[in-house]
Amino acid sequence: MESLIVHPKNQMELNALKSVMKDMGIKYEKFHTRNHNAAPKSEARTPEKKDKPARNFKDKPKND
Repeated sequence: MESLIVHPKNQMELNALKSVMKDMGIKYEKFHTRNHNAAPKSEARTPEKKDKPARNFKDKPKND
């Protein structure tokens, strides 16, 4: 399988490239490079949720 990386200058150029590739029957996919060079996380941390205290509040009396 061959790879080709393109860097279009604007959205119109990207759309033109996509339409040409579609007409030629070439499959393509988007590759996300944002945060690509960041160090991989060893573990996905999920914050521990603490139990909330029971809410035993009574309704406020109406002041008429």
